[in-house]
Amino acid sequence: MKKSTIIFLFTLLLVGSTAQAQFRKPLQSPNSQLNSMEAKYNIGLTGGLTSTYWLHFGGTKTRYHEPFNFGIVGGLAVERMLDATNSITVECLYAMRNLQLNYEVTNFPVALNENRDYYRQLDVDYQEVDVQAILTHYFSKNTIRPYVFVGPRVSVPLSGKEVWQKKEILEYGTENQHYSDNNASIDTVEFSAQNARQWNVGLVAGVGVMFKLNVSNYYFIIKADVSGHAAVINSFSHEEINGESQNVIGAGYIDPYLLGMRFNTDVSAKVTLMFPLKKQLQGACIRWGEYD
Repeated sequence: MKKSTIIFLFTLLLVGSTAQAQFRKPLQSPNSQLNSMEAKYNIGLTGGLTSTYWLHFGGTKTRYHEPFNFGIVGGLAVERMLDATNSITVECLYAMRNLQLNYEVTNFPVALNENRDYYRQLDVDYQEVDVQAILTHYFSKNTIRPYVFVGPRVSVPLSGKEVWQKKEILEYGTENQHYSDNNASIDTVEFSAQNARQWNVGLVAGVGVMFKLNVSNYYFIIKADVSGHAAVINSFSHEEINGESQNVIGAGYIDPYLLGMRFNTDVSAKVTLMFPLKKQLQGACIRWGEYD
């Protein structure tokens, strides 16, 4: 047998083995094709509800109460996939924050040998812009993926108002005669640099679930999560700390020296709809690429 014939027969055997191995492989479904070519960038809208609290520490440890409250938060989110299970997301949020803080002052001296009890209340409504960069870890590569996230946040309060109230307590335990409106005082002032730090930084962390919805040659992402945030810088203004604020009049808000330090916190529940940034190549075959 000639050498060329041996080479030809060997080539046919190799090609035949390769073809047989290819036909044994299972065909890929549209879902698996999409999963293998996920976009590196996702952009979307996020929004939900938020509840704000001001936590006070130090000072004379005045006992106060903050009832449950809620506001609206929403904005834009841009996610960059670092690998199959990790990403970094930048969120720019606009939040409508409101809260109430109330407490009682007992045996307050008003004259010689005369003390009275007072109920004091602070209502705050203001807007805020938050920018946060969060690192997310997904626990699977399936169409439903639980995840956790953590990252820093920069907060910038905007406009708003504060309302101080003071009422005398006439009799405890009597609903109709609990407070007296005769000596009550109400003061409304602008929420400004006089009574709030103009920027702050903090840490946000949370958990959520991501749902991947495949449609034809594209897919959408829906994320639902809950998170908590705590600022790390005292939010009392310089004027408040030094007793120089011109806005504290009449009813008298809780003085900073009574409570020491104030830290802004909030919890949020949001839903995010994200659109992967992918491009479609036209032709006989449709293939998806990514904007890298």
